[in-house]
Amino acid sequence: MKVKKIIIAFLFLLFTASILLMLDLGNRKSVSKQKLPKLAVFKMASLAVLDDAESGIIEGLKQQGFVHGKSCTIQHFTAEGDMPTANTIAQNIVSSRFDMVITISTPSLQVMANANKEGAVTHVFCAVTDPYVAGVGITGPNPDQHPAHLVGIGTFQPVEAAFDIAKQMYPDLKKVGTVWCPSEVCSEACLRLARTKCKDLGIELVEMSVENTTQIYESALSVTARGVDALWLGGDNVIERGIDQLINAATKAEIPLFTNNPYNVRGNVLFGVGASYFEVGRIAGNMASEILNGKPTSEIRVDNAMPQQLNVNAKALDNMSEQWDISKFEQ
Repeated sequence: MKVKKIIIAFLFLLFTASILLMLDLGNRKSVSKQKLPKLAVFKMASLAVLDDAESGIIEGLKQQGFVHGKSCTIQHFTAEGDMPTANTIAQNIVSSRFDMVITISTPSLQVMANANKEGAVTHVFCAVTDPYVAGVGITGPNPDQHPAHLVGIGTFQPVEAAFDIAKQMYPDLKKVGTVWCPSEVCSEACLRLARTKCKDLGIELVEMSVENTTQIYESALSVTARGVDALWLGGDNVIERGIDQLINAATKAEIPLFTNNPYNVRGNVLFGVGASYFEVGRIAGNMASEILNGKPTSEIRVDNAMPQQLNVNAKALDNMSEQWDISKFEQ
């Protein structure tokens, strides 16, 4: 009799457990189907400014709880300055059904936006000089002035500040040379500001355009041969990849090079004033996190973010024919 009662009790427990398991099956299936957000980080080339922005993005995501392998998956892509490779990467990101892509630089914004016209992937961008003229459908800062799937921050280089600093360091500054690539819309945007600023300061801006990095050195020598007091480099991804050639031309002419990039301050680069791109990336990472947490892109503005940074290179004074005064700007 006792054995029979034990068997009945066991069967009852087994039946109850089965019912509970069946009731929980839906929840367990729901949990198993949950996927970590799949993110792509896409930069155009391995440059110090872009690498720093990339590190900032990862930090910004981390600050909001999005960590690779734990709460999301992050895949990194670099085109190394090659446009066909960039197009292939962008198409792969769309076809691989990433939940979000974060692009770094104007060219990667443009390539990705072109491949993602249908908005299959939410797109956040950063390290872009002027997104309003990038030709990607962003017409202004307001939320109704950008495509629903495309948001981010602009980082317009402080062009006017660079020339103001140069003029303060060398009040006799009369002629500045620059080499730029017309295919870079960010470079053209900086150049427009530089032309206006130089006119206001009574400086002649001597320009030379190039199509690729192989032409930089000879073009820079042609500019320096015209008696410029200094060379200037704005936001230009092509010239940045060949900046050593620009530095070499400045060194040979015994004149300073000043830039809107605080990262490449060496050789005859006297100073660089621009953004802290780690901070730029961190801001973009925080924006991406807000979207992943449910914030509608229809509530997000496309504003300019310029956490300014100035680096001065006193060693450049050793190879300059004229005396520039950096005392007010030494850190």
